[in-house]
Amino acid sequence: MEEQRKKLTPVQKRFVKEYVIDFNGTDAYIRASNTSNRKSASVQASKLLKMDKVKDAIDIYVKEQLGPLEKDLIGNVEFWISIRDDPNARTTDRLKASEQLAKYRSMFIEKKEVAVEGSIQIIDDIK
Repeated sequence: MEEQRKKLTPVQKRFVKEYVIDFNGTDAYIRASNTSNRKSASVQASKLLKMDKVKDAIDIYVKEQLGPLEKDLIGNVEFWISIRDDPNARTTDRLKASEQLAKYRSMFIEKKEVAVEGSIQIIDDIK
């Protein structure tokens, strides 16, 4: 892995680490490069994901950093994404895959606790 890491640029290294978080290339590139332009990030992420050395680094990173259960989870996420993005898949299958991805990303949490430190000051400045 060390030899593979030497071949990658700093942004490519950060992209690999960010990509395995959610397997979303655009978001990973935004986090890795500190850019806010989604269109540009999408193009750059697509280019990176086509590079053999980046694909190899992702595979190696997953094998080194993640255990067997996480590898299964990654396989599931990739499977759900492939079904969700397949225009030839049945609509029900695409919806189910989208639902599984949303559950994985905790998008259906109905109750969130928010802790606020400090005090609230109400200013009555109405005349």
